[in-house]
Amino acid sequence: MLKSNVMRFRLLTLLAICAFVFSSCGSSQYASKNGRQINYGAMSSLADALRLQSGVQIVGSAHNTKVAIRGVNTSKSSTSETFTASPTGGPVQRQTTVLTDVEPLFLVDGTIVGNSYNQASRVVNVQDIVAIKVLKSYAETNSFGEQGKNGVIKITTQQGQQSHGK
Repeated sequence: MLKSNVMRFRLLTLLAICAFVFSSCGSSQYASKNGRQINYGAMSSLADALRLQSGVQIVGSAHNTKVAIRGVNTSKSSTSETFTASPTGGPVQRQTTVLTDVEPLFLVDGTIVGNSYNQASRVVNVQDIVAIKVLKSYAETNSFGEQGKNGVIKITTQQGQQSHGK
């Protein structure tokens, strides 16, 4: 009985120490997603951070990157697929492009940036990202009006977190 109480005490002490250590040194660059930690600071671009978000589709690269949110009710298709046969008889190549007029609204620290990934990537330093939230439903995007009809990507940075006192 005494041995089990000593073990229980040691375990609780260890848990308390771990909780203290992790809460005091927790970097704001880490955000939790489905129980796992995401280190946005280790990413090289906003596109890398968005690729980890459920339902976000990224097509293109560099200055021609387009973003769409799967599952958002839009009147137009968010992607266009082209199938090209190889002249040498090789495999058929599939190219997916995101249409420009279906990109989501980007909101950075509560400020509307626009409906373009390129605009958002110029404003956001990926090293400063604390959290990204993807809004898909009508109830979540209704308050943004016509701009939010294709979904909203809310990005919180370290500066925004400090200014909102969170």
